[in-house]
Amino acid sequence: MDIRTDRILGMIGALLIVLGVIPTIGGILALIGLILVVIALKGYSDKYTDQSIFNNTIYSIVFEIIGIIIFAGIIIFAAFGFIASLGVHNLSDFNSWTRADWQNAINTSNLFPLLGAIILGIVVLFAFTVFASLYFRKAMNSMSQKTGVDLFQTTGTVFFVGAILTIIVIGFILIWISFILLIIAFYRTNQHEQMKQANIQ
Repeated sequence: MDIRTDRILGMIGALLIVLGVIPTIGGILALIGLILVVIALKGYSDKYTDQSIFNNTIYSIVFEIIGIIIFAGIIIFAAFGFIASLGVHNLSDFNSWTRADWQNAINTSNLFPLLGAIILGIVVLFAFTVFASLYFRKAMNSMSQKTGVDLFQTTGTVFFVGAILTIIVIGFILIWISFILLIIAFYRTNQHEQMKQANIQ
């Protein structure tokens, strides 16, 4: 693929990620968008013979996936432990329990471990998200250097700050905004390519 195709794929991919907030189909759109962005960055990486662009993007995704897997594992393990501590052996036990049964079964001895596990899972996921954002910022910094589009660097910085602030709602908003900036950054690569061609001629 030529650089124009990579630019279009990057713009469409980033747009689909932005549309990931749409209920029901948002997750699918975001996943497709992520794949397109990765393909686009691979194309830019090959064009500029700088594999750090693609590699750092992959590292970012891998770190995030590992964080999600560990988080899910901790939560599932804790949930099973919590259910076992209640003395529940099958679903019929839940149906036959009264409000008094629940009040007697749930106490600090089995509730605190569950809450502790949830907090641990969130901390682990947060740590991996920050690590992932560091690699994504590196990829964006490389894109900025190679393409001459400063907005890529801004995108990486906003994404990184957003990852740090995911502990509060504004962090997710910043990450979402970073992909809007990514759309514009991909678009601007065409302008810089045209300027280069004009200077050569």
